[in-house]
Amino acid sequence: MARGLEPRAYAEAFAVLGALSLLVTPAQVIQTLVARRAAELVALGRLNELRAVTRTIVRRTGLVSLILMLGIAALSPLIQTALQLTSPWPVVVAGVAAGALTFEPVARGITQGAREFVGLGFALAAHGLGRLVVGAVTVLTGGGATGALLASPASAFAGIVFGWLSARRVLNQPDVPAEQESSPLRISDHVRVALILFALAGLLHVDVLAVKAYFSPDEAAAYAALALIGRIVFWSGMMVGIVLLPFVVWRAAAGAGVIRAYLASLLLMATVSGASALIILVWPEGVYGLVFGDRYPPYVELLPLYVAAAALLAIAAVTASLHIGAGHLRVWMGLAVILVATVTGYAFAHDSPRSVLTVLLVGTAIAAVYLVAEAIALAHHRRATAIRAERQGADVPSRP
Repeated sequence: MARGLEPRAYAEAFAVLGALSLLVTPAQVIQTLVARRAAELVALGRLNELRAVTRTIVRRTGLVSLILMLGIAALSPLIQTALQLTSPWPVVVAGVAAGALTFEPVARGITQGAREFVGLGFALAAHGLGRLVVGAVTVLTGGGATGALLASPASAFAGIVFGWLSARRVLNQPDVPAEQESSPLRISDHVRVALILFALAGLLHVDVLAVKAYFSPDEAAAYAALALIGRIVFWSGMMVGIVLLPFVVWRAAAGAGVIRAYLASLLLMATVSGASALIILVWPEGVYGLVFGDRYPPYVELLPLYVAAAALLAIAAVTASLHIGAGHLRVWMGLAVILVATVTGYAFAHDSPRSVLTVLLVGTAIAAVYLVAEAIALAHHRRATAIRAERQGADVPSRP
């Protein structure tokens, strides 16, 4: 869609999309929590409980979606001023999108948790097709930034329809409860999951907002183009985490190990993201030309840095899926500190786009190292617990 937008309009659209992504972080939280709970209940055969949980989530999420939609629309003049937009309509459209995108992940979470990845794929394909068709038509007919942003509510409504068609197949399965007891997350755990995902979303999007605030429209547009290309590496690897999360929950519910699945996921992510990064770095002119035509030349001097930051963030996101699935939620504290330090870095280091990107690279590197270190600590803890349990079992005399 960027081919049909002037630099100022493209910078505005990308900045609003970044802000929208932060605003709908609760949607990612909803999908993650629903997927985690659905994975556990499906693994235990408790479909009646899953249906009751789903009804409750639908009512509460629908209310939150409506409040978010109306609240953003009411605050559109203030948001317009903060993001230096020429019109409030992109914000109003983003408000509608925020409400729809917050409700959409409920069905996705059910299919993800049940490991119905074909159904999840149909929902994601409908989301992408709705975004592509509506966005392309509105931009090519002169809709500008507002037209481009109409793609977001269109994609959400398409994803809702096809997502629930897929989720119904899971919810209509018979109830065959197992002997194990389920252990739902507490409210405090929900908050921790939300903070983990918000920190990752902040690391992904705040740099574009910083550039939009501190630099000219042309510089912001060039950086937004760079971010779009670099994030291909992130999104190609991030999808591995969608598969890893329910698998970890299923394994944990059965009392089995999860570290091998995590290592296999990292290997798969490295393969997919590495291939994307190689194509981008070896053939930047071709990739830029495919996406932007001749409107934005390759930002060659900064492209390797952004690709590296996106790859590190993909490692952090996949590792976060391991921690969330295993219930190892203390990592929220470290991620919150890293996000605050990164945002503070943008406030002091914004003399050039390279400075902003350097802050992003350092922040994502620290986040990735921290989460991997916590994963190693988790593995050692589980191994020590298993050894202690085995020794205690050996000390108990066997009965005749």
